[in-house]
Amino acid sequence: MKMNGYTFAELNGKEELIEEIRSLESKLQEQTGEPITLIAYEKEQAGNGERA
Repeated sequence: MKMNGYTFAELNGKEELIEEIRSLESKLQEQTGEPITLIAYEKEQAGNGERA
């Protein structure tokens, strides 16, 4: 999925980073009382559709 110059971040094999995201989701849910989902994007380089 692309969104205005952004694409999903490649996190395969980066389990520690994924766990940090999940931990922050849980913390935010506790603070807000609402389910929270964080989505990681990477900014593409201008003009060529590649990741920055």
